[in-house]
Amino acid sequence: MHHYKVDLTFPLLIMLKTQEKRGFTLIELIISIAILAILVAVLVVAINPAEQLARSRDAKRVADLDALKSALNLYLATATTTVNLDGQGTANTLCSGGGGADTIFFNSTAGATTSGAYDVGHTWVAKSASSGQAIGASGWLPARFDWTPGGSPISNLPLDPTTPGGDSTYFYSYACESTNKQFKLTARLESTYFASDLNLDGNDGGATSSLYEVGSNLTTL
Repeated sequence: MHHYKVDLTFPLLIMLKTQEKRGFTLIELIISIAILAILVAVLVVAINPAEQLARSRDAKRVADLDALKSALNLYLATATTTVNLDGQGTANTLCSGGGGADTIFFNSTAGATTSGAYDVGHTWVAKSASSGQAIGASGWLPARFDWTPGGSPISNLPLDPTTPGGDSTYFYSYACESTNKQFKLTARLESTYFASDLNLDGNDGGATSSLYEVGSNLTTL
């Protein structure tokens, strides 16, 4: 009887060789990096960080104007003395129809730029960010919130998110009407999303297509 010796080392070497992990070649690495770069670029374009930041600032602008509108409405509804909307006195001389200069109050320092761009028929009065947040006659919005029964409904006046130190052409503004005690608040929006939805196509019902407007009188102030 013949005895055969089986050598198992050769097929084992073959198996081990086939199981070896193969590394990336230089060309494969370059292609992979290029694909990742393209994907990152597409993602950045899709997200558009600048637009997202602008939307965030615009969301604050909308919320701030809503808070001011609510505070003014509460003051007008509950005032137990003659209403003071311009910070000068109960005659409201700086409001439209009050006998004095029709005034727009705002919280930016770009008076000439602002008045020239948005309204040449009114006097524009600005308060600096450092002093303009006070409630009462010294704030950029001088209506006497502090005369509201129970105290002012807001603790301080909001400022545009770019103020101070930012783009001075962004601002909040306020105008009043003497006879019917009406008012209008405006903000300049910057994001494509909010601007097209809220003001540029006239959805806010205001008279100025380039500003977001809220209040009780949006067409004549």
